[in-house]
Amino acid sequence: MGVSGVDVTVVRLYTKSPGSHALRKNAAAELGTLLAAGWQEKERKAGADHVVVRLERPRQAKVSLPSAPGPGRGGPRR
Repeated sequence: MGVSGVDVTVVRLYTKSPGSHALRKNAAAELGTLLAAGWQEKERKAGADHVVVRLERPRQAKVSLPSAPGPGRGGPRR
Protein backbone atom coordinates (compact mmCIF):
# COMPACT_ATOMS: atom_id res chain seq x y z
CA MET A 1 0.00 0.00 0.00
CA GLY A 2 1.30 3.42 -0.90
CA VAL A 3 0.77 6.68 0.89
CA SER A 4 -1.53 9.08 -0.95
CA GLY A 5 -1.58 12.14 1.30
CA VAL A 6 -2.28 12.87 4.91
CA ASP A 7 -5.35 13.14 7.12
CA VAL A 8 -5.28 16.22 9.34
CA THR A 9 -7.35 16.99 12.43
CA VAL A 10 -7.22 19.83 14.93
CA VAL A 11 -8.51 19.39 18.49
CA ARG A 12 -8.92 21.78 21.39
CA LEU A 13 -7.88 20.22 24.69
CA TYR A 14 -8.64 22.01 27.95
CA THR A 15 -6.05 22.43 30.71
CA LYS A 16 -6.47 22.01 34.46
CA SER A 17 -6.00 25.72 35.14
CA PRO A 18 -5.52 28.80 32.95
CA GLY A 19 -1.92 29.23 31.86
CA SER A 20 -0.83 25.69 32.74
CA HIS A 21 0.16 22.94 30.34
CA ALA A 22 -1.33 20.08 32.40
CA LEU A 23 -4.32 18.62 30.54
CA ARG A 24 -7.59 17.67 32.19
CA LYS A 25 -8.22 13.93 32.54
CA ASN A 26 -10.71 13.78 29.65
CA ALA A 27 -8.42 15.82 27.39
CA ALA A 28 -5.43 13.62 28.21
CA ALA A 29 -7.48 10.49 27.50
CA GLU A 30 -8.69 11.90 24.16
CA LEU A 31 -5.13 12.75 23.11
CA GLY A 32 -3.92 9.29 24.18
CA THR A 33 -6.65 7.63 22.14
CA LEU A 34 -5.76 9.64 19.04
CA LEU A 35 -2.04 8.88 19.42
CA ALA A 36 -2.78 5.16 19.86
CA ALA A 37 -4.86 5.25 16.65
CA GLY A 38 -1.83 6.35 14.64
CA TRP A 39 -2.14 10.15 14.76
CA GLN A 40 1.09 12.14 15.24
CA GLU A 41 1.19 15.51 16.98
CA LYS A 42 2.64 18.12 14.63
CA GLU A 43 1.86 21.45 16.29
CA ARG A 44 0.62 22.73 19.65
CA LYS A 45 -0.60 26.27 20.33
CA ALA A 46 -1.39 27.46 23.85
CA GLY A 47 -4.57 29.43 24.53
CA ALA A 48 -5.81 30.95 27.79
CA ASP A 49 -7.44 27.80 29.20
CA HIS A 50 -6.76 25.29 26.43
CA VAL A 51 -4.22 24.06 23.90
CA VAL A 52 -4.95 23.56 20.21
CA VAL A 53 -3.22 20.46 18.86
CA ARG A 54 -2.75 19.70 15.16
CA LEU A 55 -2.48 15.99 14.40
CA GLU A 56 -1.64 14.17 11.16
CA ARG A 57 -1.58 10.58 9.99
CA PRO A 58 -0.68 9.12 6.60
CA ARG A 59 -3.64 8.18 4.42
CA GLN A 60 -3.30 4.73 2.90
CA ALA A 61 -4.06 4.16 -0.77
CA LYS A 62 -7.24 2.23 -1.42
CA VAL A 63 -6.63 -1.38 -2.30
CA SER A 64 -8.59 -2.65 -5.25
CA LEU A 65 -9.34 -6.35 -5.04
CA PRO A 66 -10.07 -8.39 -8.14
CA SER A 67 -13.80 -9.01 -8.43
CA ALA A 68 -14.88 -12.57 -7.78
CA PRO A 69 -17.44 -14.16 -10.08
CA GLY A 70 -20.85 -14.11 -8.43
CA PRO A 71 -24.05 -16.03 -9.11
CA GLY A 72 -24.87 -16.24 -12.80
CA ARG A 73 -21.40 -15.19 -13.91
CA GLY A 74 -19.97 -18.60 -14.67
CA GLY A 75 -18.76 -19.47 -11.20
CA PRO A 76 -18.58 -23.05 -9.93
CA ARG A 77 -21.93 -24.70 -9.18
CA ARG A 78 -22.42 -26.46 -5.90
